Amino acid sequence: MNAYAKLGDHESARSVLRAMVGEEDYDDDSHRRHDGIPPTEPTVVTYNTLADACKVAGELGAALEVPDLMIAHAGATGDESLLPDARTYTILISTVARKSTGGRTMTTTTTTTATTVGTPAAPSRALRDVRSGGENDPDQAFELLHRMIGDGIEPNGMTYCALIDACGRCGRTDLALAGLRMMLKQKSMGAGEGESEYRRQALFNEVLQYMKGESLVPGEVMYTSLMGVALTLADKSVIRKDGLQLNIIDKFHDTDRSTPSLESNGATPEAIVLYAELMRSLTLIQDGNDSSMLMKVFLVFQMMRNAGATPDLACYNALLRACALSGDIEKAHDVLRRMKADGIEPTPNTWRGTLKAARKARRSDVADSIWDAAVTYANKDVAPFTPRASDVELLMSVYVSELGGTSDHAVRNALNRKIMSLYEGIISKSKERGLHHESLSVEEIEENQEFMLSVLRAAVSFELHGPTPDERRAARDLACEIAGFEIFQRRVHIKDRTSKKALQLAQDWLHSY
Repeated sequence: MNAYAKLGDHESARSVLRAMVGEEDYDDDSHRRHDGIPPTEPTVVTYNTLADACKVAGELGAALEVPDLMIAHAGATGDESLLPDARTYTILISTVARKSTGGRTMTTTTTTTATTVGTPAAPSRALRDVRSGGENDPDQAFELLHRMIGDGIEPNGMTYCALIDACGRCGRTDLALAGLRMMLKQKSMGAGEGESEYRRQALFNEVLQYMKGESLVPGEVMYTSLMGVALTLADKSVIRKDGLQLNIIDKFHDTDRSTPSLESNGATPEAIVLYAELMRSLTLIQDGNDSSMLMKVFLVFQMMRNAGATPDLACYNALLRACALSGDIEKAHDVLRRMKADGIEPTPNTWRGTLKAARKARRSDVADSIWDAAVTYANKDVAPFTPRASDVELLMSVYVSELGGTSDHAVRNALNRKIMSLYEGIISKSKERGLHHESLSVEEIEENQEFMLSVLRAAVSFELHGPTPDERRAARDLACEIAGFEIFQRRVHIKDRTSKKALQLAQDWLHSY
């Protein structure tokens, strides 16, 4: 059933359930039969897996039958553990307004009384089947939430996140905000002011963790709401109604303020954590609109500063991750300058984040300057940047990325020279380039087929197009040396046609000596 759930094949999942409970009287043409399954008692996990299959398929009508199946089975066996739980309703709510991926159609819910465990019981209240319509109406999600509460099941952060997500899919920001208000009201009931604030923060952290696990990027409503909570934690402030329309500050200046500044010590550590978590969540998944993602991340940062919260290293590294994903190297430089102004020392992850931005931007010149700054940076309070194999592979990937984006003969020669020089620096343990540390294993590098193929391609290209006979001869010698490595003597699987040709040519040169 779990396999069918991942595939969104809810009909096959349902037939597994029928086989488990021993139901034989169902249409053989419209369902896959699973006659070989011995009678097995389903559990609440079984039914929730069926509901999950309906969610993946976007079939709300089929999902709505699941709680009635559970109620019927619980009534027939007297086992109350089979009744719908919080996860059941969360799955149903998250199915609302999802696009169907296929499957049989049905326009009305079943209203007959259950006669067997596998037949739906009469719904406890009228729930519209929107399998063939109503995809832009989130009322069903609220109906399910009210039914859940009426059954004595307390919604959790995941439930409300699913509700807000459904409203977002329908474009109903007003209802999403209503859902948030319900969530905050419920979580603050019966708690003192301090405990209420703690519960609110814990709830939103739970929502963020759910979003990370489901690879969800917060929509406009969730994004605004989380910003509001972060501001409240910072200094009991209220987010401006037009907060999303604030312009991103391209260059950070203390005079660039969109809202009155609060006292620098007014922010709580919890607020800073939430800001950093929100910035990270915005970079979790890419939808092709990197500029929108970058704008939101920087807006969170700007609102954070306006609220009087002092960004920590995690916040700055989240900014650099956003720059890396979007390839905005200018903003990455701004982040490094802002860090220096705020007295935040860069860590190895800071440098790596900037190198990734240079790779996306295809700027080897920037990567070289960042690398040089990283290997020469010294501060007793932070760990030094000690290059590892993965770091030189990252630098190599910047060169390869820029090489793949240019056809200029001179530029390609310069990049190929950089690639060969990087490898030669590793071999010679170049102290100037920070390649002398024991953490950088030459053996590990030379066992990396992708890395060595990059050097091999550069050497072959330089042998063919290098500016001087001496340089071409040196490049040929390097290509032959690499072609003789053990990793290329045994059977290798190389999909890239250019790499195959370069290796074959280098091996021909080697055999001709």
